[in-house]
Amino acid sequence: MKHVATIALMIFLAPAALCAGSLRCTLPPEVAEAHLLSAGTPAMTEHFRAVYESGLATMSTELRIDGLDAQVKKAQDVLEKRNQAYADTLASIRKKHLSSLSITLEAIESSISPSSSALGDVTFFYTARNSTDRIITDITYTPRVGGKPLPTTTSLVLEFIHPETLISGVGPGETMTNRGHDPERFSFFISELTREEIGALKTDATQQFGIEIIDMHFADQKGYKGQVEVQDFLSAFSRRLKPLQHAIDQAEADMEARKNAHAKALAAFTEGKEQLDGRLKASLAELKKNSIRCSVRPDKKNRFVFDSVPAGTYYLYAPDGRGGAVFEEVAVSGHGRQEIAAGMKKDPFVP
Repeated sequence: MKHVATIALMIFLAPAALCAGSLRCTLPPEVAEAHLLSAGTPAMTEHFRAVYESGLATMSTELRIDGLDAQVKKAQDVLEKRNQAYADTLASIRKKHLSSLSITLEAIESSISPSSSALGDVTFFYTARNSTDRIITDITYTPRVGGKPLPTTTSLVLEFIHPETLISGVGPGETMTNRGHDPERFSFFISELTREEIGALKTDATQQFGIEIIDMHFADQKGYKGQVEVQDFLSAFSRRLKPLQHAIDQAEADMEARKNAHAKALAAFTEGKEQLDGRLKASLAELKKNSIRCSVRPDKKNRFVFDSVPAGTYYLYAPDGRGGAVFEEVAVSGHGRQEIAAGMKKDPFVP
């Protein structure tokens, strides 16, 4: 009876021994262990990833991520256009009114002594004619010599205060002058002018000197300084700008609502994605565990040798622990030992 059992066992094992092979692999030095996986492993990893991508696509569609993102961009475009319309209108108002006040300069005199002082002085008389429909209380200006701005010690403001009545403001169609009274005066830095510019200002100030109006202020009525409300362009033209500002406010509110909806959808998408990530990670880990047919560690010569491996097709898998792995199809036959050298690629079991 013992002999029968031995013969039966030999008959059962013989085909496996006859169909077994050997595989010797040369792998990157960072690999600590290598495995032979079932031939169907890549198909399963692709299946799990396809399920994952399908889940993401479905979730994105249900949450309308792309549509909400497009709505945010559209709302931003609308807001930009309305801001530009406001800016263009304000710029047009400024340009029209700044150019509708003419300033004629007279009796211009300069005092320049580079050897004794770093500053020069200019005095002048003016006549201002207001062609706007507003009362102008003052202007801010930049002095120029030969078209070049003069570097001054402070911002220069010319206040329209009648020299006799002391009433502030020059009205629409009116003219104001300081002739016969104290001239306007300001100081400037000499060091930033060339010798030629200094000479021209000394000898021909009337032709070389001029001013550029860069800002102005308004009032609804004339009065003594400090007793009238001085308005800038935004205040003076608030009625004209109000509809444009209202349109901007509406666009800002709409964009904020769109952003909030998009952010809420993204938060839900992120939460759902984390769940899908967890499922994918668990599925790949379970697949890897169940797909391993044999494992080896390197020998003293840092070679990975698989002996007595049943003939067939496998996938050689050797992770480096940093997201990379050897993952190559290998065919094991019963005809001697095969030599394999493989390099790294992305670990198929890392989500």
